[in-house]
Amino acid sequence: MNDISLNTGVRTILHLSPAVCAAAVIAAQRHGLSLQEWLDHHVSYALADDYLMTDDGVDVVAPWSLSTAELFAQVANSAPEALCGRWALLYQRVQLERSLWSEPRQTVGDIDDGAPIDEPYISLPKLRAAWPRLCAAHFCM
Repeated sequence: MNDISLNTGVRTILHLSPAVCAAAVIAAQRHGLSLQEWLDHHVSYALADDYLMTDDGVDVVAPWSLSTAELFAQVANSAPEALCGRWALLYQRVQLERSLWSEPRQTVGDIDDGAPIDEPYISLPKLRAAWPRLCAAHFCM
């Protein structure tokens, strides 16, 4: 049987000197991030070409901003059919990553008592943690 990988994306090779690599690892550890997460954050910030985003921080209007992640979660949880283009493709990618979803816990008694059946939803804290990685793989191709 062939194993199919669900981890699609772009592979980038960075040639770093040992001194730069050590500095990056130390900075990532200082921020409590893996080297990959630290690089994702810094690449996302470096892609901000508007002076406003650079001066006020990347969260002003960039698609990889955390405020955009919140809006994406709200739309994806309530009306995923409204997402189009790259946002719909990003939603499909998020659907495959079950670790980003929260599974509600209901008892049969709750449902018998008339409570609406809760469906899985995208967890905002989990999405925020994965957002730089998702955007780097999806928007920075």
